[in-house]
Amino acid sequence: MKSRREFLRLVAVGSAAAMTHGARGAAAAAKSATAPAAKKSGAGDTKGSVAKGEIISAATRAEIEKQIKSTKDALKTIRDYPLPAGSPVAFVFRPLKPSRSGGR
Repeated sequence: MKSRREFLRLVAVGSAAAMTHGARGAAAAAKSATAPAAKKSGAGDTKGSVAKGEIISAATRAEIEKQIKSTKDALKTIRDYPLPAGSPVAFVFRPLKPSRSGGR
């Protein structure tokens, strides 16, 4: 049986591999589809571009903007919430003592 740390490392590596493999395929398709059009126009879509030249669709860009706006609104609501002076703390961090079982 693998430890939790080994399992999480395996999941992280697998996720990263899946993301990069999918991104490479999408980038190759986007480059082959948009390369002639970009050369003709002389300018690329820099707002929709990602680090390696991948093009984000208009629907994806709209969804990202929607999520950014939603996050900003949520942060504004949290920051504008009035807290009276001397109010109790939401939580207190207390580290756990290490177990003696040596399992980790």
